[in-house]
Amino acid sequence: MIRVVPAEDRALKPIDLPGATVQVSDPIIGKDDCLSAGFTEYVAPSRLEWTFDYNEVFYVIDGALQVEDLEGSTHTFGPGDLGYIEKGTRAVITIEHRASLVHVTQPAWREP
Repeated sequence: MIRVVPAEDRALKPIDLPGATVQVSDPIIGKDDCLSAGFTEYVAPSRLEWTFDYNEVFYVIDGALQVEDLEGSTHTFGPGDLGYIEKGTRAVITIEHRASLVHVTQPAWREP
């Protein structure tokens, strides 16, 4: 299978997460939910405590975010940066203004 998702077909939808104003879409879902790929947009300043129950790779298109792990290390990602967060990681994600990302999760992430 080959799939193209045109920019105008991103179909972002707001999701209700405590501390975050965020829109997400996963227009690509792999066979048997082996992975998902899509877009995340934090549209306002946000602070989100999150436990990753999936592996995630993301690419920052615009804006910036900080990810602080439980050991207190803060990692800052800006436009053009590629990030990886391992399944089981607990973190605090902070967006000072806005951030737009392309993400790939394994297995496929599903809205809580």
